[in-house]
Amino acid sequence: MPTNSSEFEIKLLFPKNRLEAIEKFIVSKGGIRRQHLQAAYIDTSDFLLTQAGIAFRLRKEGRQWVQTLKVSTPNPLERLEHNVTLSAAGNAIPSWSFELHQNHDSGKYLYKRFPKLRVEDLKICYQTDIWRRKAVVNTRQGSIEYALDIGSIYSNLSTGVIASSVQELEIELKQGDFRDVLHHAQNIIKVHKAYIDTRSKSERGFLLASGLKASPALRAKSISLKNAENMHEIIELLIHSCLAQVLANQSVLSAEYENYSEYLHQLRVGLRRLKVLFKYLARHDIFISDEGADTFKKAFDRLGQYRDNDYVTGVLNPILSSLGGPEIKLSSIKDLPSPSHITRDKEFQLLLLELMSVGLSPVKPIAEPGDSKRTKEELIAFRKMATKLIDGGFHFVSDRVSIFSTLRDEEIHSLRKKMKFMRYSLEFFKDYCNKNKYSNFFKAISVALECFGLFNDICVAITRIEGLTQDDPNLLFALGWLKAERQRIRSLCEKSAKKFVQTEIAWGT
Repeated sequence: MPTNSSEFEIKLLFPKNRLEAIEKFIVSKGGIRRQHLQAAYIDTSDFLLTQAGIAFRLRKEGRQWVQTLKVSTPNPLERLEHNVTLSAAGNAIPSWSFELHQNHDSGKYLYKRFPKLRVEDLKICYQTDIWRRKAVVNTRQGSIEYALDIGSIYSNLSTGVIASSVQELEIELKQGDFRDVLHHAQNIIKVHKAYIDTRSKSERGFLLASGLKASPALRAKSISLKNAENMHEIIELLIHSCLAQVLANQSVLSAEYENYSEYLHQLRVGLRRLKVLFKYLARHDIFISDEGADTFKKAFDRLGQYRDNDYVTGVLNPILSSLGGPEIKLSSIKDLPSPSHITRDKEFQLLLLELMSVGLSPVKPIAEPGDSKRTKEELIAFRKMATKLIDGGFHFVSDRVSIFSTLRDEEIHSLRKKMKFMRYSLEFFKDYCNKNKYSNFFKAISVALECFGLFNDICVAITRIEGLTQDDPNLLFALGWLKAERQRIRSLCEKSAKKFVQTEIAWGT
């Protein structure tokens, strides 16, 4: 029998030394037996489905074969899922068919995205061999399922079989309130030092079969608010957009990927976008806790140390070397551990859960007469509020740019923060802008911010090096070059900022 559903779950990884304790916990909840799951993931040779956020698999569950189609949604914790139990038996992988999913939303999306895709275009790209121990736990409003998966993902390449181990705990909502999943995840994080990982087995299999160690760092994706029918849908779309970027990049950082610089940068961008978004949500009395706000700031600042070091090692040292100057060797650079110690931190993981709860749908009350009118008025008021805040930011920038030559370094930094607020706001509320003016305006502010970002990097480097020149006179060469470069980049900041404020605004009438 086919099942029609969406899947809402959190996947947690945990230190190897916690496996026995977690397994005992699952057994105590009724997970006495283990189930053997063997799955084959189907895709095109160039992984069109995976890259579109679609997972298509055949899985042997005991004696049964089940065909499943999953499709990603804007919510990084939720996917459309459609399962069909096949009549096939035995160990041989049965044939597959799209038609079994044609009446489900996941199938409709597949047909719309790839109308010309044929079954013959597909092949088995990677497989999984998993032993699952699961237990269903009742909650006040329904139930959730714990599933502890131990096994491997493997792919048959021309050079032989390549495999990757699996040790993860999934907590899935079976019935009831989404927050039940967050509550149970919170307990596991607190007790077992677990951490959230949004990389699916499908994504990991794709990476394995492609010879890659990690997916590219996830940048912010465009947001459309046109079809949002009420304020909660707007909030949901905005929160999920920020969280998708944060969760994906922190997952790679927590996995201790060596080339982490771009993932760290995009994680900080995602956190900044959340910070800006909460300035708007505050107008609707939506806040994070004081503990969450404190954790947010600490994590952002700690991640910033890596960003500052990247400028010294990746930008400044090569320039100094080309000029015949000495390399800057700061002990704090080489002594910094992998940033995974920040992203795996219990307090940071609990902050992520708190942020997720903001984007969850409330129980919808029965509609009353007049609700439609009030909803429309609320949407209009929100749009006016958003454009008013953007406009206020623009006037702040314009006033400062008119006296740019008198600004101190810290005032230029404040100007940069306000411009960042504007840029992220423009990304959030692109649909509220004039599409004919948006591109030029967004390009102008982006160019200006590139200059301001470089200026900030130089100022931070100067501050760090000035205190070290007494012990290492060789650093005087670097300090002299940086101070001269600061003046040059400051001039570029002023020039780009003046061009930006003269650009026709993209909002309003």
